[in-house]
Amino acid sequence: MAILYGPYLLAGHSSGDWDIRSRSVNSLSDWITPIPATYNNHLVSFSQEYGNSVFVLTNSNQSITMEKFPESGSSKSVHATFRVVLNESSSPKPSSVKDATGKYVMLEPFSLSGMFLVQQGKDVNLAVASSDGTDGSSLFRLVSGLDGKEGTISMESASQEDCFVFSGVDYKSGTSLKLSCKSESSDAKFNAGASFVMNNGISEYHPIIFVAKGANRNYLLAPLLSFRDEYYTVYFNIQA
Repeated sequence: MAILYGPYLLAGHSSGDWDIRSRSVNSLSDWITPIPATYNNHLVSFSQEYGNSVFVLTNSNQSITMEKFPESGSSKSVHATFRVVLNESSSPKPSSVKDATGKYVMLEPFSLSGMFLVQQGKDVNLAVASSDGTDGSSLFRLVSGLDGKEGTISMESASQEDCFVFSGVDYKSGTSLKLSCKSESSDAKFNAGASFVMNNGISEYHPIIFVAKGANRNYLLAPLLSFRDEYYTVYFNIQA
């Protein structure tokens, strides 16, 4: 089945999934919902410089890796963009994610609405999974960068004190990130590996954008004409 919105054929950000769930849905609005335009203000990308290259935190098949900075409009740019979801108990709300230092947040991959970056324990690789934040695995506190440089942030686990999202610094493209804990022996290298520049998202939502509930994941839908070099599907398998 293809999905039309007025004259627009909607395509889903996907590289192989296309199963849509229609059971337990009372109305169309229970199955497909628009994304507010203000959500573009919550899109970010996290980068580090190493050597002569810039690397970005990336969702790689639901694992978290550092990859070379991608071109805008590519699937890699989609995978390197996350939506900052502020914890409801964080009050008052900052006017911008740039002002979210000190707040607890969850990081939702751009094309995987309802899934979040999660830590799986000390010195274990990070992943992307469904989470409501109640167990603390997907909740992180944004703090000033441990490297002490202006404009950097670090991400401390809400459930593992003094444990941070860590790249390792001496890496190449494809290096997995993990949760690493600060100790008395931690040095400048650790601080650098746990510090990121948080910029505006490399990708952004199209003005016409929806989330559709899938059988195994949700789909981000946008007009086909808005896609450039991203993976997509225009046909969906409806599961009753």
